[in-house]
Amino acid sequence: MTDRPLLSLSPLTAVDTSPPDLVTAAAGAGFDYVGIRAKAAATDTQWPMLDDGPMVWETRRRADDLGIDILDVEVLRITGTDDAEVALRILDVASVLRAKYVLVNGNDPEPTRQADTFARLCREAEQRGVALALEFMAFSRIPTLGDATAVLTHAASPAAVLVVDALHLARTGSTADVRAVPDHWLSYAQLCDAPKESPPDHAGLITEARTDRLLPGDGDLPLSELVGALPAGTVYSVEAPVLAHTGWAAEVRAEYAYRALRDTVSPRESPSGRAGRIPLHLEAGTDR
Repeated sequence: MTDRPLLSLSPLTAVDTSPPDLVTAAAGAGFDYVGIRAKAAATDTQWPMLDDGPMVWETRRRADDLGIDILDVEVLRITGTDDAEVALRILDVASVLRAKYVLVNGNDPEPTRQADTFARLCREAEQRGVALALEFMAFSRIPTLGDATAVLTHAASPAAVLVVDALHLARTGSTADVRAVPDHWLSYAQLCDAPKESPPDHAGLITEARTDRLLPGDGDLPLSELVGALPAGTVYSVEAPVLAHTGWAAEVRAEYAYRALRDTVSPRESPSGRAGRIPLHLEAGTDR
C-alpha cells in the first residue's frame, strides 16, 4: 500500500467521454482509479452499459490492460418508482467491472420508503461484493450529511458508506460535520472547487454541480480543511466539470484534473487528530 493519497477521475469531469475512453484517459494521466457512469443523468449520453454487452467488457479489458482500477459506478437513483430492475443492473455492472462502490442518490419524496429501499439494495450489494456510497446533495431528497448518516444508520449494513462531495458539503454544511462521522462510514471523497457564494436557487445549484465547477485550487472552498478531516486511506476523486473546458479532449481534461487533485491532497499532518487508519472496506478490497 502506497503512502501517497490514491486518486480517481470522476466521469462527470469528462461526461461526454465513453467509459472505455475515460479509462484510457485516466490511466494516461496517472490516476489510480476511474469512475464509470453506467446510468446517464439528464441529457447526457446513455452509453450501452446496463447490460452484459461489449462496452462493459471493453471497459473492464482496458482497465486490466492499463493497470487502473474502477472506483465507482454511477448513478443509482432511488426515486420511489418501480426502478428496482435498473438498480440491480447497475449493481451487476459494478460487479463485472470489479468496482468498489456504486454511487447512490436519493430522490424519493417519501423518506421512510427511501431508507427502506437503500437498506434492501445494501443486501443486494453485499451479495455482489460492492458497497453503496450514499451522496447527499442540496437539491436531492437527501440534502445534508446528517440526512445521509440517518439513512446509513437505518440500513445497518457493512455495504453502506458515505461519499463526501466538497461542493455539496460547502452548500449544505461544513467540515465540522465530517469530523463527527465515524471513520468506517467515510469511503471516498469527491473534490472540486467553486466560489464561496452559493447559487441563489435550486436551479442554480443543479447547474453549478453538473456543468460549472472549478478544478481543485481554482476557487474558494476549504479543501485542505476537508482533506485534513478525512481518515488516511481515503481515495480522492476529482469531480470537476469545468464549463471553460467543454470540448477539450478527454486526455487533456484528465491531465489538468490530475495535477490539480494531486496538488490539493499531497500528504500532510491531519489537523483533525484522526488516527489515520485505512477503512476496513477499502483494505479488504485492495486485491480486487
